[in-house]
Amino acid sequence: MFLHLDSISYSYPGSGCVLFSDLSLSFDEGWTVIAGANGSGKSTIISIAAGLIPPDSGSVRKSGEAILCPQVFDGLMPEDWIDIFSGSNHVGMLKSTLALTDGMIEREQTLSGGEKKRLQILAALSHSPEILVLDEPTNHLDIHSKDLLINALRLFDGIGIIVTHDREFAAALSSRTIILERGTDNAASFEDIPLPLPAALEESSRRRREGRDSYDRILSAISKENMIARMLGEKSQARQKALSKKGISSKDHDAKAKIDGARLTGKDASLDGAMRNHLSHSGQLGEKLASSAKPLMRKEGLSFIGNMRIPDISFPESVINVGEYKLSIPSLSVKAGTHIALTGKNGSGKTLFLKALHRYMEDQGKSRYVLYLPQEFSEEETERMRLAFTSLEDDEKGLILSDMYRMGSNPSALFQDSLKLSPGEMKKLAIALSRRDGKTVLLMDEPTNHVDIASMRILERMLREDCRDMTMILVSHDRAFLSACTDTTWKAERNGNSGRIVIT
Repeated sequence: MFLHLDSISYSYPGSGCVLFSDLSLSFDEGWTVIAGANGSGKSTIISIAAGLIPPDSGSVRKSGEAILCPQVFDGLMPEDWIDIFSGSNHVGMLKSTLALTDGMIEREQTLSGGEKKRLQILAALSHSPEILVLDEPTNHLDIHSKDLLINALRLFDGIGIIVTHDREFAAALSSRTIILERGTDNAASFEDIPLPLPAALEESSRRRREGRDSYDRILSAISKENMIARMLGEKSQARQKALSKKGISSKDHDAKAKIDGARLTGKDASLDGAMRNHLSHSGQLGEKLASSAKPLMRKEGLSFIGNMRIPDISFPESVINVGEYKLSIPSLSVKAGTHIALTGKNGSGKTLFLKALHRYMEDQGKSRYVLYLPQEFSEEETERMRLAFTSLEDDEKGLILSDMYRMGSNPSALFQDSLKLSPGEMKKLAIALSRRDGKTVLLMDEPTNHVDIASMRILERMLREDCRDMTMILVSHDRAFLSACTDTTWKAERNGNSGRIVIT
């Protein structure tokens, strides 16, 4: 089995923006993870690899069938039904591993999001492709569904490619990571690191730091060589002036003899030679520096902290009813500065609780302290943030842009006239705006959804370090993220139509 991308170049149709230029990659059996910031070309490269879009130049050589599973599953195709119900032992094992029954498959339109994703993977694996490509397969999945996917994908013995920001999921399947990055000339470059995603990200950061340190050392060496050359030049000029016979009396034969003797030593010539050597070394170092790009070290975290009054959180014992579902919540009291992880399966009531707590704090007159970050923004919420940003003075807009850059965004691509931002960028804008309003209680529902791996790691450090004194309740299925950002765990449990929030 093989998959080779040879000297690939690609530009977006109708645009002069070059995404890839003379890029070559090879994939072998086993899983490879592709990571990188939004806009780095992850989705495009896997579409080219799967044969869905042609490159502008270069070639794609592969053996066998390639299947790409997009983020959104539109349902089974006729050929999927044939293979899924073929009765083969292989497909039967896949159904069992993915916890899917024939009855569930037959009512595919009524399945939950996690069940549909498992069905998508079942359909792909039932075809026994040689090449399987997955685009963000764990978005919106709870921990249970992720574990089922991991168990099924471990059975695949072909060439596998995963675009993901889920470090735990990636590390469970792959020990090779390709990190894509857009350069200053827009063309993407990559690092191919033979490590699982978490370790690969650390290695990439280490290389960047070392590259920046090396760059700075060369700059310092150039400065030192130029300084020495300047000092030698000044010393040579002073010596030449001292050895000049100008102004000496024609009868002062002793003085003239001393100058002639000094000239014969050649010390002034050695000074000039040493100066030229240092200038030559400086030039060589300059050529070395010009041939390498300066590694950029992005400033991270928030540049501005607003009003730091942090209220305690309380919530009375209550029962919330939504349709037939009943969620029981005990009396809660949260001290300022506590970082809480709220976990549980999808449908257990995590979002329901977060919304109820937000409404209660509003009723208590504490909404000015609270940032509630939903999984998805409504059109009304998007318009409200757009107006909040556009109504700011230019200097305040600059501070917002600075904060968003520090959270991993590219300022040159942030805002158009219509302020159309991706869901991930909307979350960053909400955080930046809220910090300037002095909000110090964060209620975040799946904050890492739609956020690329680079921005997610910045967000993780920001919540852990810049916001360490704030109160946070985070809903997330990303165990690594929660482990880094929180110190207390609550759990939402469901049994039939009844659920409860368990304080541990």
